[in-house]
Amino acid sequence: MTALENIIEQLKTEKLDGYFLPRNNMFLGEDIHPAENKILKLTGFSGSAGTLLIKAQGRSVLFVDGRYALQAPLETNSQIIEVVCTAEISMTKWMQQNLPPKFRLGFNPNCLSIKDFDSFQKTLSNIRWISSSEKVDPSMPLVKGRVFEHEIDFAGLSREEKIGEVLDFLNPTDAAGWLFCAADSASWLLNLRAKCLPDTPIIRAYVLVERNGNTTVFGGNLDYGENQYPFSTYPLEALEETLKSFKKQSLYIDENKTPQAIKTLFEKYKITALPHKDICETAKAVKNSVELEGMRRAHIRDGVAMINFLSWLEENAAGKTEMEIVAELHGFRQKQEHYFSESFETIAAFGSNGAIVHYQPSAKSNKALQNGSLLLLDSGAQYYDGTTDITRTLAIGKPTEEMKANYTTVLKGHISLSRAVFPQGSSGQSLDALARSPLWKHGLNYAHGTGHGVGCFLNVHEGPLGISTGYSPYPLQAGMITSIEPGYYKENCYGIRIENLVEILPDKQNGMLCFSPLTLVPYDKNLINKDQLTPEEINWINDYHARVFAALSPYIIGAAKDWLKKACNKL
Repeated sequence: MTALENIIEQLKTEKLDGYFLPRNNMFLGEDIHPAENKILKLTGFSGSAGTLLIKAQGRSVLFVDGRYALQAPLETNSQIIEVVCTAEISMTKWMQQNLPPKFRLGFNPNCLSIKDFDSFQKTLSNIRWISSSEKVDPSMPLVKGRVFEHEIDFAGLSREEKIGEVLDFLNPTDAAGWLFCAADSASWLLNLRAKCLPDTPIIRAYVLVERNGNTTVFGGNLDYGENQYPFSTYPLEALEETLKSFKKQSLYIDENKTPQAIKTLFEKYKITALPHKDICETAKAVKNSVELEGMRRAHIRDGVAMINFLSWLEENAAGKTEMEIVAELHGFRQKQEHYFSESFETIAAFGSNGAIVHYQPSAKSNKALQNGSLLLLDSGAQYYDGTTDITRTLAIGKPTEEMKANYTTVLKGHISLSRAVFPQGSSGQSLDALARSPLWKHGLNYAHGTGHGVGCFLNVHEGPLGISTGYSPYPLQAGMITSIEPGYYKENCYGIRIENLVEILPDKQNGMLCFSPLTLVPYDKNLINKDQLTPEEINWINDYHARVFAALSPYIIGAAKDWLKKACNKL
């Protein structure tokens, strides 16, 4: 009997009609180890986002967003799993239409935020939510992580300064403290990192900061070694005992980042929850001067690694497989100073695999490069002083005119947003159409966001900012870092995506805001149809390439420097 069949049998025993299983754990983000990924174990789906509705009768349902509309059906068994793309119908709408009245749905309150659970209860009146037993959904132990300091030379601010900002917020209030449940907030606040996830150096912990300055860390299987810290450390299981002492007091929490299980504990011990946006999230989104300088240096080193790799690829592409490409690029990156890890699993997608937005090469799907198609390469690294994320689409051999036309259209969208000047306080949602408009003119589009925030030696996908057609209202500010990554994907043929990370700066001429590139890697001129570009767009590309050459050429030698010079010549 499979693991999924075991759960279905237990649902029947406990008289549940279904079970609601998000991909996350008690930290409510992407911050899970592959060994902890229940959806992967139950279905075979390897994507970074998704929700599984296990049904006692009939096929279970996997909800995925547009990035995984092609990937999820390929990785799952259609006889037992129905894939529903939320770009076509929202999850709640599907559940309203397809689940009968009084549907008894089990769930783990540690894996649903307070905000989401409240929203589901209001929207899905046909569902009775039942906090399930361990027999239905056994908890998985967190992979152990060794904790280390994120040095002040990289962090810019001490933990005392950051905790001081929390105390400044608490002092005018009557609150007893603030409970932070987001792992990246805990990591940023305490200037701590850990080696437990393959690509993300966060500590997986909750942090309680009391108004008197006492700070307590509740960690998920963390190894602190011999280090002495100016705060108390306990396992996650000790949180309830600590909360007992706050009976009839109040604590600040972010309901979007705090599990429903915490709300239940608050009610049990008569603690008043004070909902508020996580102030660590908003503070770390605006990088300090040390972080910004570190990000710039990290991108120079990352650019050097990419140029050395691209020069190698030009001579060695024939017959190389996607997995060999991943290994080779990793080898160039790990030679760079302050390298820690990749920032996510590299996407090396050749030909038709490129149409799968977040494709990951495997032994089963591993294509060999051949002349006449495109390689979509989306990769990045964690350096102690910064995080990188870059996508380049490369012609292998001679591209078709259609490929060049579509690539240039995506490039026009990339340039349009990159050149934008916009008012202070503009949202990512208000800017998204700048990147899509050149594609829309040709009836093209892409089913993913245009940009995401990026942490500094933290999560490569960092809130609260985002650029998308969806709900992304957070105001953009100077000092923030975002990606700009429009794309186009032709099913069963190829994929195109062009991504830079950019820094948001004040515009010197009018006091508005603008973007400045951090990523320093040339675009593939073999894919650019110059006739599609305006003079302004041509000048922008030439200026960008001149900037890339000036920044990287002092650090590159030999054949790679010749490759860089040719790649950065004017159009």
